[in-house]
Amino acid sequence: MTAAGPTLALPPLAVRLGEWVAGMASRPLSPGLARKASDHLLDTLGAMVAGQDEPPARAARAVFRRPGPVPLAGVGGLWHNHATLDPLDAAFVNAVAAHCLEIDDTEGCDHSGAVVVPVLLSLLSSMETPAGEVPDDGAGPGGRLLPALVAGYEVGRRVQLALGGYDRHNARGWHSTATCGVFAAAAAASVMLGLDGGQSASALGIAASSSAGGWAFSADGSMTKQFHPGQAARAGLEAALLAQAGANGPWQVFEPVWGGFFATHGGSPGGPHDAGGSDGGGPDGAGGSDEVEPGLLVEGLGSIWHFGNSAIKPYASCRSAHTAIDAFLGILAAEALDPADVRAVRVHVSGFLQPMICPPAPSDAAQARMSLPVSLALLMEGKELMPEDFRHFEGPGVLEQLARIEVVRDPESGREPLVEVFTDSGTFASRVDHARGGSRHPLSPAEVEEKFRRLTAGHLGTAQQAEWIAFARELIQP
Repeated sequence: MTAAGPTLALPPLAVRLGEWVAGMASRPLSPGLARKASDHLLDTLGAMVAGQDEPPARAARAVFRRPGPVPLAGVGGLWHNHATLDPLDAAFVNAVAAHCLEIDDTEGCDHSGAVVVPVLLSLLSSMETPAGEVPDDGAGPGGRLLPALVAGYEVGRRVQLALGGYDRHNARGWHSTATCGVFAAAAAASVMLGLDGGQSASALGIAASSSAGGWAFSADGSMTKQFHPGQAARAGLEAALLAQAGANGPWQVFEPVWGGFFATHGGSPGGPHDAGGSDGGGPDGAGGSDEVEPGLLVEGLGSIWHFGNSAIKPYASCRSAHTAIDAFLGILAAEALDPADVRAVRVHVSGFLQPMICPPAPSDAAQARMSLPVSLALLMEGKELMPEDFRHFEGPGVLEQLARIEVVRDPESGREPLVEVFTDSGTFASRVDHARGGSRHPLSPAEVEEKFRRLTAGHLGTAQQAEWIAFARELIQP
């Protein structure tokens, strides 16, 4: 019998992930990653400025108002609102504002930009010297901004994937922007603060205790959806600051221990997505599966970039409705139809998506942005699905169009909705698997800049818009 050599135990997952996070401060980004990071930074800044005066953001400002060095909806000499707050409070308020209009980016933790960018802006402002210069420690805080953004997006997405992916985790009732976003915020803050591997691992461990937030808002359109990015941003930033101050977090948090993250957040699906369905209960017939894959937290770190899947929205509506919107618009384009030619629309929606994107009749514009039928009705009225368009959700024309839209719960429809358009000249059907703005059909940098200008029109002057665009673009390394 040959004696086996010693088995070397791998460090805990949080330590391995923390070491990678720590290395991002000095890791140069590829031109493609840097350009994409700049796009997402600019896109989130636009959403943040546009959402500052919405009711959830006003409520957040009324509560989180400690004075400090961080401008609201801005950084350094660039801002929309001249009020300045404590970094933690600013992170909360700016994150809420970024998510208010449902136009912020997606397919990360889910809404990674609304979580990560406010954390970066809080630290960039609070780490500046009185003279307005960043400390000279190599890259400096400004030089770390894009690597920190990429690290945050990457970690948030990896946590979501390790939980079974968006559908499985959300079918359990969790809102992944909150539950996974707190890790994205902690990772981004760790890079900006220059934490070492052990400190970064502690930040992730501390952040795990704040991972919470459910989909109950979908039943009545309450504001908790908009507060979730703020909750994640503030808690993740706080976790990193605690780790910097010497606090230790549980390095075993991702291991199969009692109270570990995956043991508590990876339970069986349940709730409205399962009620009365014949499609196995959860997404793709997942039913009561408890499958999680913790190894995805570290698989291919540095070579597989899940950040590349993050999407920039062309429409101010729930991202899960975008493939149906694209299918409807595609039919109009392919058949040379005008919206007035449409007599009726039927949408086949899975049991997973129905409660998410076909909620009860909306009571306000925020709830209307979550409604696929409202989006289709607005398109039939010739709207472009920008944030302001959803303020007309109760207009007579929109209500008339809504009466022509039928939603069918169809277990055979697949993950993405099937759209049927009825006209006098015939019936046309389409299903789109990959929505515009995602990795398969990305918006160009010019389109991202035009979206920024459109979102900030009325808030920023032309010269200010140019300065903000220059700020995002000058961060890209040549």
